[in-house]
Amino acid sequence: MTQLIHNTLSRFVDSGEIAGCSARIMRNDEVLFEESFGYADIESKLKMSADTIFPIASMSKVITVAGIMQLYEQGLFKLWDPVSKYLPGFKNPKIAKEKPDGSYEIVDAKGEVTMRQLFTMTSGVPYGWADTAAGRIRIEKEKEWMSNPLSFPGTVGYVNLVGQLPLAFEPGERWMYGFSIDVLGAVIEVLTGKSLGEYLKENVFDPLGMTDTGFFVPADKLDRIATLYNINEGMKPSDRGAPTSKPEFESGGGGMFSTVRDYSRFAQMLLHGGTLDGVRILGRKTIDLISTDHLTPEQRRSDNWDTQRGYGYGLGVRVMTNPELAGINGSVGEWGWDGAFGNWFCVDPKENLTCVYLTTNRPGEHYRFIPKLMASMYASLD
Repeated sequence: MTQLIHNTLSRFVDSGEIAGCSARIMRNDEVLFEESFGYADIESKLKMSADTIFPIASMSKVITVAGIMQLYEQGLFKLWDPVSKYLPGFKNPKIAKEKPDGSYEIVDAKGEVTMRQLFTMTSGVPYGWADTAAGRIRIEKEKEWMSNPLSFPGTVGYVNLVGQLPLAFEPGERWMYGFSIDVLGAVIEVLTGKSLGEYLKENVFDPLGMTDTGFFVPADKLDRIATLYNINEGMKPSDRGAPTSKPEFESGGGGMFSTVRDYSRFAQMLLHGGTLDGVRILGRKTIDLISTDHLTPEQRRSDNWDTQRGYGYGLGVRVMTNPELAGINGSVGEWGWDGAFGNWFCVDPKENLTCVYLTTNRPGEHYRFIPKLMASMYASLD
């Protein structure tokens, strides 16, 4: 039955839509499907494989969530704590309130951003994107900060600077994908006294045997990195490379590298209630909390991406609530996330299944590919 999955993924490559991909699907703790297609680097004819190292972009977020929820379990913070308790840059927030004519005014927020709002993407902390006034303000500030890279203040200092910028809306008012999980990564550093990369290596990567995952790629592994391709520009190479040592800013929201097998081990841990091969990363009830839809009806109205149709949002993850609306032959309660370069993973407790799909698309255009992968995957189940 897995021929359906093979045909769908090979078609993505054979049609010229993508350069290559690698996928691993586990069901009932056995490998249901594991194949790689196309090229990690077209020019050198380097084929995709299970050992190919990918920039996983926002799939980093779920790993950061797992790391900080370990600290939640230790009683080091509460979800309703104000973020300023750990990062003083978030004290007394302002809002860039937009006007109908496209201008904006800076006003005081009615309340502070909470930890829970960071997890649920309802904080109003923007990326440096131009779709909001707050995002445009951040773009200009980033230019100013980066004009002197030698004075970069490190992860915690940088996130505190972001905290001083205006929010896009009142904290908790609506859902907006943004910089929130990166802020949680800085909180990990404050609470542990370790860099984010050090903490995750000691408490997530090493215990799970994720030997090829982190914020940099050692020099002796650089030949395994996949090239990113502009898939709408005739597979024009976009980027191939990675830092070979700890970067100045360890982006918990998007800066990690991994392989399909490494990330599959992480997904299997999530499926099994926080434990894999006798190693406990998180408690079962913590996993339940992460994978439950936390949005109010009002917040859900702005969670309106094509790829979010039929989904709610938990703690850093999408959560399937309505397969009929999604147009997916999947399960209520399936959950996971994706990444900017087309990467995607899911955990399906009802089917005892995980899927990790890594690719190199720029832009990711998940809506073109992921529903087809899901349709073939679920059709392959007995």
